[in-house]
Parts: sequence; C-alpha cells; structure tokens
Amino acid sequence: MEGNMTYLLMLAVSAIEVMIIYKIRYVYSRLPIFAIIVSIVTITALYSISILSVDKYLRAYTFNFATVDLVLLVIMLVYMYQMKRDLRDLPVAKQPDFLVVLGNKCMGSRVPPILSERLEKAIQLYNNFERKPQIIVSGSKSSESSYETEAEMMRKYLIDHNIPESAIIKEDESINTVQNLEYSAIEIHQTWQKKTRPRVIIVTSDYHIPRTKWHAKRLGLEVQFAAACTVRMLKWPAMFREFTAIVWYHRYSLLTLLGMDLVFSLSMCM
Repeated sequence: MEGNMTYLLMLAVSAIEVMIIYKIRYVYSRLPIFAIIVSIVTITALYSISILSVDKYLRAYTFNFATVDLVLLVIMLVYMYQMKRDLRDLPVAKQPDFLVVLGNKCMGSRVPPILSERLEKAIQLYNNFERKPQIIVSGSKSSESSYETEAEMMRKYLIDHNIPESAIIKEDESINTVQNLEYSAIEIHQTWQKKTRPRVIIVTSDYHIPRTKWHAKRLGLEVQFAAACTVRMLKWPAMFREFTAIVWYHRYSLLTLLGMDLVFSLSMCM
C-alpha cells in the first residue's frame, strides 16, 4: 500500500512538472510575475516533500525535480536583474564610426516589429550625429522559407527611411548573435583604413543587451551599446526566448550541474 502511494505521488509530481514545462512559456509571456510565483511555490512544495517523506525514492525524485526547477528559476531571475541593470547603466552614446544593427528572425517579406525597432533606433542615432557613421546590418536567412536575408531586408528598410545606400554595409552570413558580432567585426576591419581604433555602437533590443554584452566581452570587443525599446506585448515572449537561448548556450555546464544533482539524489536512496 505504501509503495503504491509512493508511485502515485511520483506520478503526480511528474504530471505537475510536465504541465509546468508545457505551459510556462505561455504563462510567462503574459503573466511573468504569476509564472515566477508558481515556480517558487512548486520548488518549495517539492523540497518540502523531499524533506518530509519517509520514502527514500520519493525524497530523491522530488529533490532532483526541485533542484532542476530552482536552477532554471535562478537563471531567469539573474537574467531579468542583469537586463534591468544594463539598461540603467548604459552610457550616452558618443560619436561612433560604425553602427552595427543585429538581426532578428524574419519569417515573411516584411521587417518584423522587433527588428524595425532596432532599425528605428539606428536611424535616430544616425540622424543625431553630426558626422555620419557607417551602418552595418547583420544577419543571414532566418529559415529556408525566408524570402531574403535579414541584412537585405534591413538595408531596404534603411534606404526607404532616407539613409544613403553608400552608408550601409551588408553582412549577410551570420546566423546567431556571436556570428553577428564576429562577422561585423571583420567587416569593420576590412573597411576601416585609419590607424586609430574605430568607435562602434551595437544596436539591439533592450532584452538582448545582457547576452550581447557578454558575447562582446568574451570576443574582446570594445564597443558601446544602444538599446531599442520593445513593445510590452512582444517583450515578455522575447525575454523568454532569450532565457532559453542562455540555457542552451550554457547547456553543458547545466547538464554537469544537474548530473551532480542526480548523483546526490540517488545517494539519498542508499
């Protein structure tokens, strides 16, 4: 009887986890605070079961799930804090030699809202500076079904908004943020003929600033950043996608951590 109760509880925990994973993106994209509260309540409940249960297998099972949830929640909260701090501490943009506009997924023939916000920010900066910088638009095709590369769509958008074609450099090989930065740096190196270091502003969305800054620092790039504001309706879904990108990028470290947690959980069964 006790064994059956253990299996039922383990099945219930599994069902709750599956439901949370299945629905968390939808909930977070619309009610982020509620999603965070649900995560905290779930983690607390699972840790409580692991402490109070007399069955060692149930203790290990719930402890492992609770730790996985806790790690993911901490990553999300740290990301949200980092974004807020980075946006607060962004310095006023100084006269650049290059503006680098990072691409964003384009599934149709029109520039999507998030990417248009980045381009509008670049146009604003371009028009504000007395000495006009070169604008590098960076991004390959988002998918096989895409009509054009992100860079080509961005180039046309800028021209339609009175940016001279001669001021635009197209980088259309990169497929992610790291390549956006790397390949744009190559374009700058090939274009810049002076002995002084070029001054560069990276233009991207507000939610994308933390990861972009981290990659730029890792690549040794000394650049400024300008954040394009994302409308509220699109910002939370975009932040969740950014969170999943962070998790995926650090997947090996996370798998190592979770493997250690699994070993610790199994040791509770001995």
